[in-house]
Amino acid sequence: MNHFTKQLNRFVRVSGLGLLMLMFSTLAQAGLSTDLQSLVNQGNDLNTQMSNTTLTADTLCNQLLSINQSSNALIDNIIALDQSLTGGLIIDTDTLTALNDLSGISTALANQALSLSLDVNGISTTSNMFDIADGLNAMLQLSSDIGTMADRILEMSDKILVMSDNISLMADRIIETQLIQNQNIALTQQSILTTQENTLLLISVINSDNYSLSLNNILSDGNWLSLDMAATILTTRNMARELANSATDVAALKDQLSNLDSLITQDAASNTFTMNTQSLNTLGDISLMLNSMAIALQGYTLAVEGLQMLTSDATLADSTVSMLQMSSDIGTMANRILEMSDLILAMSNNIGLAADNILAVQNVQNINIAATQTAILSAQTITIGVIATQGL
Repeated sequence: MNHFTKQLNRFVRVSGLGLLMLMFSTLAQAGLSTDLQSLVNQGNDLNTQMSNTTLTADTLCNQLLSINQSSNALIDNIIALDQSLTGGLIIDTDTLTALNDLSGISTALANQALSLSLDVNGISTTSNMFDIADGLNAMLQLSSDIGTMADRILEMSDKILVMSDNISLMADRIIETQLIQNQNIALTQQSILTTQENTLLLISVINSDNYSLSLNNILSDGNWLSLDMAATILTTRNMARELANSATDVAALKDQLSNLDSLITQDAASNTFTMNTQSLNTLGDISLMLNSMAIALQGYTLAVEGLQMLTSDATLADSTVSMLQMSSDIGTMANRILEMSDLILAMSNNIGLAADNILAVQNVQNINIAATQTAILSAQTITIGVIATQGL
């Protein structure tokens, strides 16, 4: 009897612990989807605010400033949620739906900004350009903010994917979500580009230079890394080591880009910037380099897919983590390049002289970044397929 009582007590304690862990997991999962839905609601409110805005020469600056403030508040909340994420996430349908909704909202906001830029064009025909100059800068800043928002949403989605513990169970839905997000980011960037084109047509100023040395270093380091990745031959013996080394190098390059992005953001707060052709073209070259890196990552995933049946689960697990991390970091770098380009554009005081070159580089960047995101999606699809197949 005494032995039976001890066994019963032990069973109750173990069962209670399991129930408690399940409750914590469910609460964490519900908390994430609730936080994401809160961002969706905030994004819908901003979309309504923009759609209800009618710009006039007298109200142009104040209305765009109010929209910019709402946009920045949403970006801050997205960043705050992203920074609060920790490992061991459980992805559910509500979470993926909210991520899709957020991605769709960024596209809707980009279209609203495009509509507002058409209103600004109409105002310019009856107003002195000096009187609406601040409004033009606010319009460019708004398009940049919406691009940043789309980038942050995509980064957060990638981070959730990297941190999740149930990829294999949700594989099909995750791939569908990533596909929708990549389609939305392409539509968003196209709307932002058109918004900038509409605004650029109204602006004309003067000339000069900037961050060429830092950009060239990033381009040089990235090209060497891309070539090294493309030349690496994976085997069952070296797979985990080589992929971990590449992931470390990609992360270091991402840090370089992020540091330059932070510097440009800091400079933009208190200075103007004259854009030279060299630095502008280097930004376009970096977007091409990132596309090459994403293609090399595709090669890694194909090699791992082919070797999966001959490779131990431990090696495969480490390898897939490295590949998912690289896909996330390359996506982040692509976003940072677009962000830097938008920031430089927003604070530049020689837009009129550089307008044609700006538009040409922006077009090249959008093509390269769209191709990069497609390659990343392909790499993630294959990696998730390996995880699902092997039950990692």
